Amino acid sequence: MGGGLAGPAGEPGRSGKRLSRDPVLRAELGLCERYRIPHSQLLGADGRWTPLDRAKALAWAEWQRTTCPECHTRLEEWDHDRHAYVTDTLRCPGCELIEQERDHVPTDRSGYGVKIQLMPRHQHRNRP
Repeated sequence: MGGGLAGPAGEPGRSGKRLSRDPVLRAELGLCERYRIPHSQLLGADGRWTPLDRAKALAWAEWQRTTCPECHTRLEEWDHDRHAYVTDTLRCPGCELIEQERDHVPTDRSGYGVKIQLMPRHQHRNRP
């Protein structure tokens, strides 16, 4: 698990090759971002931000900026292979139910701000 950054990733502002090839490091840095902790703390250290933690956080931020918010791929992944990814279809019953309910929300001002959420049936029955 997470040792030092390889090559240029240790330089602030440059996401290095290690993030591209190390899914464990990406998962760890995603957790660090979520919980707002340094990587070394996730690995068991005392929680003080080290220079390496800062370099990793900056590399992670750069990585996130170069990732498409819609499909979550990076342009460089497509540079060498136009077929780097294939599509797959997934039907989510929860999303389907939300879309069906959305059809009943008025499109005029009375529907502004309406949010549709899912909740377990047993919780809905017990709701006041």
